[in-house]
Amino acid sequence: MLAYTHFAWRENDMPIVRASSKGQIVIPAQLRRKYKINKGTKLNVLDGDGEIILRPVLQDAVHQARGLFRGGVSSLQELMRERHEGGVS
Repeated sequence: MLAYTHFAWRENDMPIVRASSKGQIVIPAQLRRKYKINKGTKLNVLDGDGEIILRPVLQDAVHQARGLFRGGVSSLQELMRERHEGGVS
């Protein structure tokens, strides 16, 4: 359970969050929506040269990539066409 914390926007549009006594923070709603972070979303926590970086874990790359190239030429169909035209079996 995330503890409720307040956040404010600085002049350069960077949110400021406050950690709870357990070290918990609340990611602002705008960022949760933008990065599709929902209840149960796993995040990688990285130590990046003076920064703490949170990155959503890619759960199922195959499922998320499904339909990515929809509407384009099928690689299989293109290969079959090339083989048919070139006489390769």
